[in-house]
Amino acid sequence: MTDQAPHSIKPTTSSESSLYAASQRIHPRKVKGANRTAKTAIAWISILIVALVPWLRWDRGAGHPDQAVLFDFVAMRAHFFNTEIWPQEFYFLTGILVIASIGLFLVTALYGRVWCGFACPQTVWTDIFVWIEDMVEGDRNARLKLDRAPWSAGKIAKKVVKHGAWLAVSLFTSASFLFFFNDAPTSAKGLLTGEAGIVLYGFVAFFGFMTYMMAGWAREQMCIYMCPWPRFQGAMLDQDSVVVSYDERRGEGRAHARVGQSFEGRGHCVDCRMCVQVCPVGIDIRDGIQMECIGCGLCADACDSVMPRFGLPQNLVGWRPFAHTAAETATPKRPWHRRPRLIVYGAIILVTLAGMAVAGGQRKLLDMNVLHDRSPVSVMLSDGSIRNDYTLKIINRERAVRHLRLAVDGLADGQVEVQDLGRSNDGRTLVAAPDDVTLYRVSVRRPAGQTAGDVIPVEFRLIDLATGQESTRSTTFISGSEQ
Repeated sequence: MTDQAPHSIKPTTSSESSLYAASQRIHPRKVKGANRTAKTAIAWISILIVALVPWLRWDRGAGHPDQAVLFDFVAMRAHFFNTEIWPQEFYFLTGILVIASIGLFLVTALYGRVWCGFACPQTVWTDIFVWIEDMVEGDRNARLKLDRAPWSAGKIAKKVVKHGAWLAVSLFTSASFLFFFNDAPTSAKGLLTGEAGIVLYGFVAFFGFMTYMMAGWAREQMCIYMCPWPRFQGAMLDQDSVVVSYDERRGEGRAHARVGQSFEGRGHCVDCRMCVQVCPVGIDIRDGIQMECIGCGLCADACDSVMPRFGLPQNLVGWRPFAHTAAETATPKRPWHRRPRLIVYGAIILVTLAGMAVAGGQRKLLDMNVLHDRSPVSVMLSDGSIRNDYTLKIINRERAVRHLRLAVDGLADGQVEVQDLGRSNDGRTLVAAPDDVTLYRVSVRRPAGQTAGDVIPVEFRLIDLATGQESTRSTTFISGSEQ
């Protein structure tokens, strides 16, 4: 007997093929057309948003940030022009995320992976990097020739210029993203003069490196292997979803053709493979709907540029309902009100918007929280009176100081004392700092001789002395001595 299993796998030798094939570098070809124009426009809009929005100014008064859009983690505020979201209002961000996700489902049900093909940051920045590559190394054929050529001074120079430009765009993108979380002029000056802290430099370096790797090297590998969306986007589609597809009924059987020849008895596809050469993920759209397809429509642009040369109608590859890719005859598309998933997605978005509108309408500029001390919950004083202590948090969302009057209702003959904590008050007149949370310690006493052991509901009321605006909060008074 031997120790070797009867079906053990033999080591791979040089004469045997590997189980895995190395991925081939994709060099997409340039193309013109409606889809390419739309992608370029969206790319410019994305770049302008990232580059310019952090530099927009918005006057909020002295002592407040003047950046129009700012996520201030130090002060725990999100500023959107004249709107300011506090941590306690996290539900607004939740609503935005719900609308964004369900909106993506809705768009996918309508037009497939149009988000991936036109607006996804991975797609946009990959397009930018491919454009740089094209400017430095030439179009597809020139790049393929350069990759196969031996290393020379010219090849090294082109590679250095290309990667240098990629790194510059990556660092610019990373810094621009950072400016959404820090004051843009201050952060830019610090980064350029060397005065920024290690956290800022680390942030720029990390996200710059990730941009360089994802848009410069990973590219379609990110879309195919790392992004989860291709795995379940099929569940968002139905037979009426408009996707980029090949009209197999018209195109097959395909064969090479010459200009001027008759297409009687044969398909309109001339097998030029232009649709494959322009594809950023390297697939052949003629093989049918595929997980790798990002729905950018560049193959449709390429095919439309070829068809007129042979006197053939366009749209052999184009946008059409999903059912048309498999049906032998075209079927009419259902209207939106007969597609249940569109109704459900739209209803969720409308309900979320309504909820956010109601929450925004009930948003209080003056609010408070009352926290009852737990240890001890009550104290019996030497004169027999019972005292409960509370922490009062006054939330002032206005950018002006408020002078407030504190009242405690529901406790007969109750006495209220406010501890100063460094802020001047005359017993019950409190000062709330602008756009901040102000803390006070409040003691409420019940005279001696009244029934002990009761849990009495009480209500704290804050009255703005200038406007008369009130804010109330319910709590309890416990008439029990410390054990």
